[in-house]
Amino acid sequence: MCGSESNADRGADVTAPESKQSGSALRWSLLLVVVAVVAGGAWATGGGRVATWMIQQADWLEKWAGQHAMLAGLAALGAYVVVAGFSVPVATLLSLALGRILGFWPALAVVSFGSTIGATLAMVVSRTLLRESVVKRLGPKGQALLRGLERNGTFYLFTLRMMPQVPFVLVNLGMGLSSIRVWTFFWISQLGMLPATVLYVFTGSQLPSLAAVARGDAREILTWPLMSGLVLLGLFPLAVRLCWPGTGDGESAANSEETSS
Repeated sequence: MCGSESNADRGADVTAPESKQSGSALRWSLLLVVVAVVAGGAWATGGGRVATWMIQQADWLEKWAGQHAMLAGLAALGAYVVVAGFSVPVATLLSLALGRILGFWPALAVVSFGSTIGATLAMVVSRTLLRESVVKRLGPKGQALLRGLERNGTFYLFTLRMMPQVPFVLVNLGMGLSSIRVWTFFWISQLGMLPATVLYVFTGSQLPSLAAVARGDAREILTWPLMSGLVLLGLFPLAVRLCWPGTGDGESAANSEETSS
């Protein structure tokens, strides 16, 4: 009896630190989520003010960026990483503005790498902090989704990245459920988002001025290069859809197979 009691005591002593560690990890995870949500909410709330400020200070920003090209590029890259990481709904406007302020090629580098870095950070956060809870909430459907992502995760990611109309945040959170490698996620996202990025930045680089956009002066804004860029932006999702007409059928077939099994 004494031996059994001592073994039980030892078992309790062993499991207690583990439970404390798991509880501590859970508290830290929840704290990080709260901080991220608060920071993202604060940035999103001020996003409209930032965009208004950029339009008002466009001439000064262009002059300053011309004099401090490297510093301007790094500042723009940091801002875009935050915008993409928190999925703040000013990314399109920021892409257009950077195209005008920095010029096509510098803005293309900033927007392309900034959006991919921010998306990768968001995916890693989703995987490390939210994956287990999301899968548990989904139940059997979550397991079927995971198996589908295991088979076709890379193709799904590339297809979704080629469709600008798909919400950016949903792609990041959804791929956080998969086991896709971080580096694979990075370069697939970089490649898949590049065509739309080129179109947005090119359109911004052809704007006569950001002040003209704010005033809504159509005679200053509607230049032929700009109109061509806008037409391409409108046709791009349709072209992507036509290139992959069977994507939805493949997904539904996979879902039916998971249901039948």
